[in-house]
Amino acid sequence: MNIDSLINKYFEGATTSEEERYLRRFFAEEPIPDHLKVYRPLFAYFEQEIEQNKNNKPITLSVRKTKKHGWYVASGIAAGLLLAITVAGMYKYYSNNTDCYVIIDGKRYTDAQLAKEEAQAAFQDVAISEDEVFASLFNE
Repeated sequence: MNIDSLINKYFEGATTSEEERYLRRFFAEEPIPDHLKVYRPLFAYFEQEIEQNKNNKPITLSVRKTKKHGWYVASGIAAGLLLAITVAGMYKYYSNNTDCYVIIDGKRYTDAQLAKEEAQAAFQDVAISEDEVFASLFNE
């Protein structure tokens, strides 16, 4: 296997795990050509890291549980109660306010039947028939 082409392949990121092991073993041996000695520290570093990781025990971290769950539940209940009180207060306020009125020519009228009749009359004033709609569309 040509070591120069393998090194080029390594720096291009195209080597397999087996080829990388071969390169580490190659640079761990003593007789290395002079033009390849510059790469020796690189592969020696990788070999040291691999050995060091094999010897290290996995680090176990203990997780300390806090009592945040209780605070989340309590704040959720408080928010729900606040929302319920707000909705109930708004319902009570608006349900008691049944005083309907209309202002016509500056005068306030509270008779619902009169307000309905005046609204119908106002709608009739601005209403147009289908014939007028088609006439306005097709006659410019």
